[in-house]
Amino acid sequence: MKTNEGIAATAIDAQKGERDYALLEIPAYMPWSERKLLEGESEALIAHLDATSMWLSPEQLQTVTESDFEELLSELKETLGNAS
Repeated sequence: MKTNEGIAATAIDAQKGERDYALLEIPAYMPWSERKLLEGESEALIAHLDATSMWLSPEQLQTVTESDFEELLSELKETLGNAS
């Protein structure tokens, strides 16, 4: 059985290298956001996402896909729709 210190050490090890990455730092984001703007998506919504970040490890950075951005955009629209 792990001690509290062992559990804490495991959690710290899991977080090593993880940090907030602005969506603008994620390789797949810029092509997606530029395409969305060309498709007529709101500049304000894309600007909001531009200022958003995700907590990722460097390894996870390469695994973020357009479907993740679509989900963030959908959630943002839903949130704004519920705020009205």
